[in-house]
Amino acid sequence: MIEVEGLQKSFGQVQALRGISFRCEPGRVTGLLGPNGAGKTTTIRILSTILKPQSGSAKLNGYDVMKEPDKVRASVGVVLENSGLYRRLTGDENVLYFADLANVPRAEAMERMEFLYKLLEIDYGKRQAGTYSKGMAQKVNLVRSVIHDPPVLILDEPTAGLDVPSTVAVRTFVEQQKGAGKTVLLSTHLMNEVELLCDYVYIINLGLIVAEGTPDDLKERTQSSNLEEAFMKVVKE
Repeated sequence: MIEVEGLQKSFGQVQALRGISFRCEPGRVTGLLGPNGAGKTTTIRILSTILKPQSGSAKLNGYDVMKEPDKVRASVGVVLENSGLYRRLTGDENVLYFADLANVPRAEAMERMEFLYKLLEIDYGKRQAGTYSKGMAQKVNLVRSVIHDPPVLILDEPTAGLDVPSTVAVRTFVEQQKGAGKTVLLSTHLMNEVELLCDYVYIINLGLIVAEGTPDDLKERTQSSNLEEAFMKVVKE
């Protein structure tokens, strides 16, 4: 579970977050949507313990991001937009390196890696990561993010710039994680991804949560034919 209450963060005179609150439940995919500069990335970086909030609280799997950052990091798998692999290592070496950092026994890590490789149709794990296409790298990055079997998964633009086969593979991965009872927070600009994957959505704009609900609720409330239209109406209010 992710629990955010009254989160605030400023950068100089710019107030990036102005007291946002939301919850993400286990076994669901929760969408965090917003235009550029809305506060999505700041929120994700706080939840990932990269940034510290000025006030408010955030808990992942019951652990406070300020008071128990090590336990938070052990409980979460994070895929940030444009986060990279070590290019000189193979895909396997990248995944197993992160497994070692998380103290996952080698036999257990190998078993998980094999399962996830099959799920994502990865057959290039022995190749250097520097030779991968963007889609290939992203799929290995997903495996790396959950090799320690975390209960919480945060995905920032996981399908941005990917071709259709890689996009479908990422969707399959997200559905598998949801089916395993994980808490999944998905940030994306792609509204079709949200409609396909998200059970509940929060829309953030100018550092505030301005709307929430299921995709169907948001469309009905704004009298919109699709989520993109609903989103545009909400952020222009």
